[in-house]
Amino acid sequence: MSSENPAPESLTEILSAHWSGTTFHDLPPEVVSTMKDHILDTLAVAMAGIPSEESRRVRHALSGMSNGGPCLVWGTRERLNPAHAALANGTSAHARDFDDGGGPGHAGSATLPAAIAAAELLGSSGRDLIVAACAGYDISYRLLQGVGGFAAHTDRGWHSTGTFGTFAAAAACAKILGLDPAAFANALGIAGSFTGGIWAFIEDGAWTKRLHPGKAGESGIDAAFLARAGITGPHQVFEAPWGGIIATYAGGRGFPERVTAGLGRIFNVSTSYLKPYACCRGSHSTIDAVMQLISERNLQPSDVSSVTVTAGTTAINMLTVDPIETVFDAQFSLPYAISVALENRSVGLDQFDPPRISEPRIQETFAKISMVLDPSIELEDGPRLEFELTSGERITLLAGNPTDAKGSEKNPMTHAEVVAKARSLLRPYGNEATAQLIEAVENLDSEPTLDNLVSALGATPLANWRETHHDTNNLDRAGRAH
Repeated sequence: MSSENPAPESLTEILSAHWSGTTFHDLPPEVVSTMKDHILDTLAVAMAGIPSEESRRVRHALSGMSNGGPCLVWGTRERLNPAHAALANGTSAHARDFDDGGGPGHAGSATLPAAIAAAELLGSSGRDLIVAACAGYDISYRLLQGVGGFAAHTDRGWHSTGTFGTFAAAAACAKILGLDPAAFANALGIAGSFTGGIWAFIEDGAWTKRLHPGKAGESGIDAAFLARAGITGPHQVFEAPWGGIIATYAGGRGFPERVTAGLGRIFNVSTSYLKPYACCRGSHSTIDAVMQLISERNLQPSDVSSVTVTAGTTAINMLTVDPIETVFDAQFSLPYAISVALENRSVGLDQFDPPRISEPRIQETFAKISMVLDPSIELEDGPRLEFELTSGERITLLAGNPTDAKGSEKNPMTHAEVVAKARSLLRPYGNEATAQLIEAVENLDSEPTLDNLVSALGATPLANWRETHHDTNNLDRAGRAH
């Protein structure tokens, strides 16, 4: 490089140069409002995840490794160092599998705990947080598209929340820290060596899935702070022919042109979905179709003789957990989601409480539903459903692309629906704490610090909450209480 300020050359340098110089005023108003919805959703889901066994055990482990720290563990009075706070809060945000996704995987639970911890430490403004979160969502989505997108990455066994969520957290924290283009690129380069996350948890319901966004946040914040201290990372982290992300995660068969397409014009916030249903996103377009059929036909479980779901390889791998013995099993079972939709006309958190899972009526309906593999069906096609009714009538449903389900860019949840979901999730904290958190997020772009937001996140559950609210993860795969 001959000049003092050379033009960026690698994909990492191009992304870093762009986002290190991006300000709040560069964000379109609709991007800001969409990001605020994602922030509210992520924080509400995280607060709802506090009582989960995974969250409690992570906090216990981390408290034994340090003597506190400056950053809040949400929904508690505990404090940890920034990286450990990101791990704890990210785990809580993913504990219910009700958090957003579709960018680098579960974008909010990987990005926001790390960004808020860094912002809390540095005294950043609400606008700083919004821009940083946008950087994390955008960069990680672009990089995932560069290896072929979610389906291709998933089919190889990688969990994109753990792999590309690390880049999301690193980018967001690099922005909070105000890193210059070179240091920003170092942060992304370092993050490349911290990536990881595999789908092996699907075999036995292991808790590593819940850890992936938290670990991504922890690794991302570490990468950014190391870069600030002068540690270098490879600026060819993505396209290096041996050891780069494309070579490693996509066998060298990547799409580098997708990484910079529309940079500065397309922000890839709305490409992340919000979840109206508390289970794996791969089920959601099918749930939409089934709920519409139930509404149109006033369909009752007793009307259904059998349901055959024909799906492609990715859906079969992700959504056929059987038998259903734990919350995790239920969240990754498309037949279970169809069963509770038919029985309860709802697929929310309550449908994934352990008592609900073992209800005889749910089990009876579940037994009517079978999954069949058709390798020619791509993930974006969605499953095909054949309902055989007791009357003899047959009904065929085409679920359509899961990425277009309710909560997606094509079929978004309204702001009112996002707020209603947050209020429902925050009920255990009481009306005052709920209103405080919603207001803090609504006013985020006018707040000079995150003091009001962090104060709202410091609310703790009402005294009688544990008596009235099930811990939906407190069973192992054999159904035993931990």
